[in-house]
Amino acid sequence: MRKVFCATLGCDKNLVDSEALLGRFAIKGVQAVDDPEAADIWVLNTCGFIEAARSDSAETLRSLCDAKGERTLVVCGCWSQEHGDLIRERFPAVDVVAGVGQFDEVVAACTGTGSPAPSAPSGTGVFPLAGPAPQPIVGDPMAAPYVGIAERPLLTPGHVAFVKIGEGCNFSCSFCRIPLIRGKQRSRPIAEIAGEVRRLAGRGVTEIQLVSQNTSDFGRDSGENLHDLVKTLDGIDGLRRIRLFYLYSGVVTADDLLRLLDLPKVVPYLDLPVQHASPRLLKAMRRPGLSRTSPDFFATLRRARPEVVLRSTALLGFPGEEDEDVAVLADFLAEVEFDHLGTYRYSPEPGTSSAELPDRVPEEVILDREALIQGIQEEIALERMEGRLGQDHEILVDRILAPDDLAEEGWLDLLDGFEAGEDADGALRQATHGAGPLAVGRSFHFGYDVDGNVIMPAGNLEPGRYVRGVFRKATATDVWAEEPAGEP
Repeated sequence: MRKVFCATLGCDKNLVDSEALLGRFAIKGVQAVDDPEAADIWVLNTCGFIEAARSDSAETLRSLCDAKGERTLVVCGCWSQEHGDLIRERFPAVDVVAGVGQFDEVVAACTGTGSPAPSAPSGTGVFPLAGPAPQPIVGDPMAAPYVGIAERPLLTPGHVAFVKIGEGCNFSCSFCRIPLIRGKQRSRPIAEIAGEVRRLAGRGVTEIQLVSQNTSDFGRDSGENLHDLVKTLDGIDGLRRIRLFYLYSGVVTADDLLRLLDLPKVVPYLDLPVQHASPRLLKAMRRPGLSRTSPDFFATLRRARPEVVLRSTALLGFPGEEDEDVAVLADFLAEVEFDHLGTYRYSPEPGTSSAELPDRVPEEVILDREALIQGIQEEIALERMEGRLGQDHEILVDRILAPDDLAEEGWLDLLDGFEAGEDADGALRQATHGAGPLAVGRSFHFGYDVDGNVIMPAGNLEPGRYVRGVFRKATATDVWAEEPAGEP
């Protein structure tokens, strides 16, 4: 049996694409594997959002080319959607170059099954692997198919899945290339999404994370709406958690969000990317609904639901950004108190209107501003985390770490961050010395693969199990917890 390994760069939407592609391979009898050495087909699903992502894609591809041997090497995704010819020229060891959504064409190219790729020269009837210089498989991103992906192999633990509810974006933010790469907004039908989630729940998935380029805009193009979608998913048996990402405060009202949070399975966690707080810069960024990107909007959410966890992102170094704008952002963060905040640096992207703007901010200044904002956010996040100490929360276990695993991936450093000392409890003191297995999971405060973790003694726990845990120690990103006294 042939085997395929897929490495995914970029966002969780890209991860769903990788799963969809692996599912198409499975239909043709090609098994997905976690070990690249065991595979005879390698797939790199790339990111092309900003220059740093494209550089990362190129570096990763170079290492795969050096190690591929006799394997078939496929490159797909956002980077190759726009730069397939460049990839073909710079990396001749690559066998198949494809864009976004070309799942069936990629599988046909690798297995010699199905119809020839649309990009093959008319009348030749050849697959991209044939000939000395095969053409990239790049189609219209508006036609990317997402039907029939419910049975895809998951690249997440078997109890949690990302569910893509739409593709593309109708906004024209001046710094963003997503509409150029992925096309306009296309919402998947509620019935189709619900069918996918029912089948996922039947496979043991208990938590879903709803993603798209613009989740708040769901249904605007189809006549359906986000609340009806989430209400439908809320009624699916076996599902316990629904988590919402990529909501825009300029598109939805606080009442809209509170209605969603009132649904029993929707966790009190909202991802609301703001990008900045300076009205002048937000206008230049062409961000929608500026009046709703204000502390009052978030204060309304917190007054109604004090426990709600708020996540956001901030963009530093947009052309014309001044120290005064960064001060406005810092004051905004101090007032809103996001629980989680990601930062990234402006990149002048071809095809975006901001790329033509003057007053570029020097890279060293951007780095300093990003460090300032990250420092402010770390203090905010730590204070909010410490405010939960002593509380008892339901935790979903994602993985179990054996003692030998703790030295890998920085786990011991993470445990040291809990400041284990003479006054530390015995379980944490043992954990820092690798004396026993640990469970890594999440309460509702943490999204899978985007935030921190809840770490606790493993005992008899296993992935996919829900357990009560009392928060005992915290850093700005993670929590140490223990089962309540008397729990089995």
